[in-house]
Amino acid sequence: MSLFTLLRRNLLRHKLRNALTALAVAVALFLFCFLYSVITTLKSAVTSSSADRVVVQSAVSLFMDLPKTYTAKLAEVEGVESVARWNWFGGVYRDPSNFFAQFAVDPEIFLEQFQECVITPEERAAWLADRRGCLIGRALARKFGWKIGDTIPLIGTIYTRPAGAAWEFTVRGIYSSTKTNLDESTMWFQYEYLDEGIESGGVQGPKGVGVFYVKTKPGTGLAEITQRIDARFEGDEQRTLTQTEAAFQAGFITMLGSVPAFLSGIGGAVLFAILFSVVNTMMITARERTKELGVLQALGFRRAVGARLLLFESMLLCGIGGLAGLSLGASSEGTFREMFGTQIPGYTVEPLTLVIGVLIALAVGAAGGLFPALQARGLRVADALRAEA
Repeated sequence: MSLFTLLRRNLLRHKLRNALTALAVAVALFLFCFLYSVITTLKSAVTSSSADRVVVQSAVSLFMDLPKTYTAKLAEVEGVESVARWNWFGGVYRDPSNFFAQFAVDPEIFLEQFQECVITPEERAAWLADRRGCLIGRALARKFGWKIGDTIPLIGTIYTRPAGAAWEFTVRGIYSSTKTNLDESTMWFQYEYLDEGIESGGVQGPKGVGVFYVKTKPGTGLAEITQRIDARFEGDEQRTLTQTEAAFQAGFITMLGSVPAFLSGIGGAVLFAILFSVVNTMMITARERTKELGVLQALGFRRAVGARLLLFESMLLCGIGGLAGLSLGASSEGTFREMFGTQIPGYTVEPLTLVIGVLIALAVGAAGGLFPALQARGLRVADALRAEA
């Protein structure tokens, strides 16, 4: 009988106990896969940000609008190629629980600045031609079952109409995104539709611009352009804070506070608890096989053989459980993306996450089997043979 066959049969001796241990490892690695993927998804929005876009907001607060006159003034700054106005809309679809992001933007400039927003030429033309038209992401369309031509009624919470009447938007395009910095759970509509309502007096709400997205000309340094823009408005009616798109995105992660650290702490605590479970299982296993280890030594096998059997059994047990948990985590990517599309846009399980998960499973197995293996290595034949089964 080979050592591998012995190892396999040992795993099957106590099926329920080993199955429960493997299940505990599987649950732990599944949680690790999910929590770590949440963190990497949040960070990927920063790392995938454009290198030629900056965001201009009020120096006072993100929630303080900038004057509309800044549109033309920004366009005059050296190194600026295009300027797009962005306003958070904050509408409600049927019920507040149906939250999703909506932005009023300059459509043509938005599409030129965000090449990662992919739509057909027909959808582009239809959106630009319809003042009430909107673009929605694929994930958003799937969530609510919307299709091109559908009307989306939204009740304004920031920009309100008389008697609480709804704003109506017609779906003119369903976009996909080639980068994680632009999620597929957002609605975009024409800035002029919002502006006309405010200027006509039929809509109550702030009259400024939330933020400006500025695309820089080729060869213009981002540090240089941010300084120029802020210097331009230093003595104007409102000072500005200009940041790279990556820094702007990172600000939202900072607003989450210690959430990433909290998620990491949960994952670490779960893995630590599972380590004790594995150690306990392997200690019981080693105690049950004391006499058998003595027989192996009496037959001429070295002490290290029994130690390796316990160590490899622990690693194999954790490896099986880890692979099961990670496989479930990877296969659940689409489900979690649908469930948390608005809270965690672009949720993705990266290959590196799976690799780290496998290494963690093997490390837990090695750590869990190390102490029993060392005990087996120090066992004397006479003591082992006298041990009770």
